Amino acid sequence: MVSKCPACNGLTQLEESCPLCSSPLEDCGTISIYLDPYGPYEEPEETTTEGETVTGDDQCVHFLQCPSCDENICYTVSRDQI
Repeated sequence: MVSKCPACNGLTQLEESCPLCSSPLEDCGTISIYLDPYGPYEEPEETTTEGETVTGDDQCVHFLQCPSCDENICYTVSRDQI
């Protein structure tokens, strides 16, 4: 079995509220594309067919941003066995 992030694969929507203004936060993707300046342009070392990076962890960290007040948070999603 393979561990896959349900948010990356469209199986679930992240529905978190902004800690400052309580507006719904938008999922901007995994944090790994923001940590490496060339990350969005490079081919990941190992990916699934959906393009999700395989790290060996059972968690996937997403970057969430508030469209109202521009607050942002990192949100950890547990990967499911598929």
